[in-house]
Amino acid sequence: MRKFLLLAGALTLTACGQGEDSAAPAANQAAPETGATAQVAKLDEGQRNGVLEKAIRAAGEPCPAVTASERAEISTGVMGWRAHCDDGTAHLIQILSDGTAKVTSRTH
Repeated sequence: MRKFLLLAGALTLTACGQGEDSAAPAANQAAPETGATAQVAKLDEGQRNGVLEKAIRAAGEPCPAVTASERAEISTGVMGWRAHCDDGTAHLIQILSDGTAKVTSRTH
């Protein structure tokens, strides 16, 4: 189940518009990360887990606490995060450059 959420408030980071207009990326090459996407990638694991936890909860999914997270390919060429919660649930989260998060959840 996919849910959308605006993370602008949760991030509390300023989004620097790095608006470089360039040609479309070559096939099989990920687009460079910008905005909130890049900011989340720069966070240490504890801060990142907190942001991902807020995104999961705001999407209406259960997650008492995110205990671990790692980069994951969400779909072909689309990178995001896999978050593991202490209740055994796992969630895939794509953070878009505008701060929007797409949360896909699975339970064990």
